[in-house]
Amino acid sequence: MSATEHPTAGPDDADTESGSGTAGGRGTAGGSGTATPETSTMTAGRRRTHPITPLVSGWKIVVGIVAVVSAQNIARLVNDFSVTKALIGAGVILAAVVIAIVLSSISWWFTTYAVDDEGVSLHTGVISKSREYAPQARIESVSVERPLLARVLGLAKVRVEVAGGGESYLDIEYVKSADAELLRRRILGVAALPGAATAETDISTDGTADRSTSSARHEQSAGELAPGAGAHGAATGGAVTGGAATDDAAIDDATTEPTGAGRLEGVLYDGVTDGELIAKIPTGRLVRSLLRDLGFLLGIVMSFVGVVVAIGLAIWQEGLSFAMVIALAPSAFTILKYVFGRIESGWGFVSRNTDRGLRMRRGLANTRTDNIASGRVQRFQLRRPLLWRTPGWTAVSVTVAGIDDSDENGAEHVLPVGTPDELGATLSHLAAPLGTDDDLGTLEHLMTARARELDGLRTPARLYWISRRTEVTVLLPGAVIHRSGVLGRTVQIIPRERIQELTLQDGPLARRLGVLSLSVGIAGDTSLDLGGLAREDAIALHATLAHDARTLRRYRDREMWPQPALGRSSAAPAPAELLEDR
Repeated sequence: MSATEHPTAGPDDADTESGSGTAGGRGTAGGSGTATPETSTMTAGRRRTHPITPLVSGWKIVVGIVAVVSAQNIARLVNDFSVTKALIGAGVILAAVVIAIVLSSISWWFTTYAVDDEGVSLHTGVISKSREYAPQARIESVSVERPLLARVLGLAKVRVEVAGGGESYLDIEYVKSADAELLRRRILGVAALPGAATAETDISTDGTADRSTSSARHEQSAGELAPGAGAHGAATGGAVTGGAATDDAAIDDATTEPTGAGRLEGVLYDGVTDGELIAKIPTGRLVRSLLRDLGFLLGIVMSFVGVVVAIGLAIWQEGLSFAMVIALAPSAFTILKYVFGRIESGWGFVSRNTDRGLRMRRGLANTRTDNIASGRVQRFQLRRPLLWRTPGWTAVSVTVAGIDDSDENGAEHVLPVGTPDELGATLSHLAAPLGTDDDLGTLEHLMTARARELDGLRTPARLYWISRRTEVTVLLPGAVIHRSGVLGRTVQIIPRERIQELTLQDGPLARRLGVLSLSVGIAGDTSLDLGGLAREDAIALHATLAHDARTLRRYRDREMWPQPALGRSSAAPAPAELLEDR
């Protein structure tokens, strides 16, 4: 038996709707309008990307062809190797390169983009034309990505995240790095709420950001979550504790471009110099955190053992050969890729609070910058592995409506490894208040205390003996929190106003044990599963959260609802007036 309830959502749940607001949807031809001029590089109308874009995108086709051919014929190529065949192979690869570049050039010529007051549009196709459109009301975030080859050539990709399904985004690839930053600001200016500052006011004559608004907004006391962080729109100011900047002078010092001996730091933290410094991860801390992460180390060990066993079995069956070693080389490269991916996910990480939300930069070979607005955060997850407890490090990831980018280097990881001060500053700018006297102290207690010492809901069934000792659900005035983990601790936080779906799950075994499972759904096809709760506790929690989902955000945002056409006329007589006329 399954009982499901879909509470009425507020008007800002654009991520759950479908139709013309989803990136990739077709629009009418020529509907992109005319872009407002911003700089000499941002002229009106539709524009093409950088002319050398085919060189950056064409090599992917060649690498794919070579990888497929090599994987299927590596042993044969090694055994039959000769100079003549090598030259023929080189000629074939060269021809493939030329063909790939020609095809990419044709595709580039017919690819244009436009930014106007209505949104962002991308026109592609040679024979069959298509138009991807991101309406300004649905734009959630704009990120700038710089893959290694594009970074060497001074190019960048601009990704526009749109409220919708898991892959609702629009990519403009590639433009000059400087133009990418201006384009990002332009799109964010278009997507801003009415009355918000436009991109032109954010960019001064020397190309730097105007930080007067950002530096004047942070007056919260330390140790409290920002009371306005959950509001619709851009992130609001919050507490900045410890190592974070707290006054205008510190902000100016933190955002000054490094010169001379600091040029290396300028490369590490390129592109993120505006706004108030929230977190900055040194390389030493990143390396130590990986060495203290038992899950990361166990993954490396198990992968290495698997490769060694595979090589041993191959030698035992067929003997040692060069072709066999080459065939197993991709498995070894997978381990290196995994290690490098974890390092790159936090390398050079810096986050700052700006007028457009929390802006983050990360990456070593491939760099990227992302924007996260607090008004779209649906869930927070705090993770603290066993060996991170001594220094008090914590990793924070979020679930954002309209953004499905949860890999290690994705936008949803807002703090790869942070100190208690950086954790407080990050949550102060993103999280809505929990409703306690000391929200940050409450979270720290949830992270450090034993599960049996926490007051909350837990399973009464002895069959779930691990869950009884490690998992607990706590209902606070502002959020529902779930703590889990045997060695490492994980705390998931769902603001009560973000709940969109509740599901009670029952079955023969659950009825015999006297338990129910409750699934708490939020935007983005994500849910928090609370399994094995006592039946009366699950039913009571379901009723409370269902009432929250129906009322909290709905009535809070009533003044922002779009009014029907018939309701906009102030001259329309009231029902009482009509009765008097009769």
